[in-house]
Amino acid sequence: MKLIRGYYAYLAIAGGLLLGLILQDNWMLQIVAYALISAGALSLQQVSCWFMRASIAADVCIGFEVVCGPAVLPAGLIRMVLEYASLVPLLLTGCMLLMAFMAQMRDAGHGTLIEWAIFVVWSAGFILMLLMAPGWLNDMALSLTVTAVNTMTVLGYIALLADTFRAQKEYIRTEGEKP
Repeated sequence: MKLIRGYYAYLAIAGGLLLGLILQDNWMLQIVAYALISAGALSLQQVSCWFMRASIAADVCIGFEVVCGPAVLPAGLIRMVLEYASLVPLLLTGCMLLMAFMAQMRDAGHGTLIEWAIFVVWSAGFILMLLMAPGWLNDMALSLTVTAVNTMTVLGYIALLADTFRAQKEYIRTEGEKP
């Protein structure tokens, strides 16, 4: 039963990441995506404490999506500031999932170089987006930064999704070997 629960928990995380990548402009489906990530990570808290932290960060993302939704806040400066502030828990959610995957791979005796590379790409995309927000960049630097942010964000989502399936495979292997 634990094996099946873990299998579906990883699928929930992967489904949330995929939904978050594909439907970034639909705030209601973003809430569903964060809920899937949160539920999946909460179900895996016995594997690593990082999953519990990722679940909490995803719950904070849900709160930001509800507050920044068009039914709550009209377009304006406060909404824009909150939308940029909501990138921080999203950044932390991905980083904590990666830390959980690293802990899992380390416990299984595998290297964690892949997770560190994904960590750098995931973090760089969101940090550049946050640095771009105040409008300090000139037009040429802004266009280059927008291209880098778009590329790194998509690559980060895809790599995190692929690493979720890698961690799921390792979870199934280690749980299947237990008596």
